[in-house]
Amino acid sequence: MSSNALYTKMHTAIINEYNEPKAEGYCSKCGKELYEKYSNQIASERKNLTNQMQKLINNIPVISVHTPMNWDYQVIGMVTGQSSTGTGVITEFTSSFTDFFGAQSGRHNEKLKAGEDMCFIQLRKQAIDLGANAVIATDIDYSEIGAGKGMLMVCMAGTAVKLNNVDVIGSGKSELLDKLQEVNSRLKWLSRYRLNG
Repeated sequence: MSSNALYTKMHTAIINEYNEPKAEGYCSKCGKELYEKYSNQIASERKNLTNQMQKLINNIPVISVHTPMNWDYQVIGMVTGQSSTGTGVITEFTSSFTDFFGAQSGRHNEKLKAGEDMCFIQLRKQAIDLGANAVIATDIDYSEIGAGKGMLMVCMAGTAVKLNNVDVIGSGKSELLDKLQEVNSRLKWLSRYRLNG
């Protein structure tokens, strides 16, 4: 004899995301196949949406200018990004060596650039989450964490704004930013589901 139990609300919601007709609940016998099918579908859709986000998110301009010329916008709020990374003993040694001969340390520069890129993504993602489509008045700061510990930190802060005349940043940008907002909304919706098999 096999045991049969009622699925949780989360399991039911996952099935009902795609299944028609929707049901108030499912048992482990009738819902097992549906749950496996639709939890895989959610995971696949999340992955697809994440890939789309990565392709579209750079369309959100992040600039240091406080009042861009010809921009008609409303201020939404502040957005921030932080990244910290260890430099490691070898990087420290090679950095000291190259600094001694007057050259810049490529490894430090690579790590700082990676930190900057991560902060830009954070600013853009926060902006789109707030319903904004641009970031202005962006400031970048660099610092060392824990004097002599070999940790570098990049911090960014900017003002998220909603551009009313999106075409000022380029023709066709309006459609791309609308698509980004749509993809982000769907991804946020699907992220509420905990897939646990």
